[in-house]
Amino acid sequence: MKALYPFLLLALFCFTSCEDETIKKSCAIVEPVENIKWLKEKVQELKTSEYCQVVQRGTLNVHSVFVIGTCAPNVISIKAVYDCEGNLLCYNGDETCPDFDQEVKALEVIWQNGK
Repeated sequence: MKALYPFLLLALFCFTSCEDETIKKSCAIVEPVENIKWLKEKVQELKTSEYCQVVQRGTLNVHSVFVIGTCAPNVISIKAVYDCEGNLLCYNGDETCPDFDQEVKALEVIWQNGK
């Protein structure tokens, strides 16, 4: 009978767990360009561009995001917005992120090719 108690306790724990919580991933990693694999690969691609390219990190709707686009002066471009895992979320300014400029917070440049 005593051997049955640990099994019952384990079963009770498994079947009475709380509801799934939404986990908001944070990209607050030191040197993300070097330490996030997909971002490191993306920067390697951007290095071959003949145009000025920039990667920024910020927050969009309480989620950490990476924003990739051009940094050439006097050039209006659409920037791609990615989550921490490298999934494309939207493009700023189009119907997928219509209020991007108002909603994105704390944008900081984390890499620029300087062209």
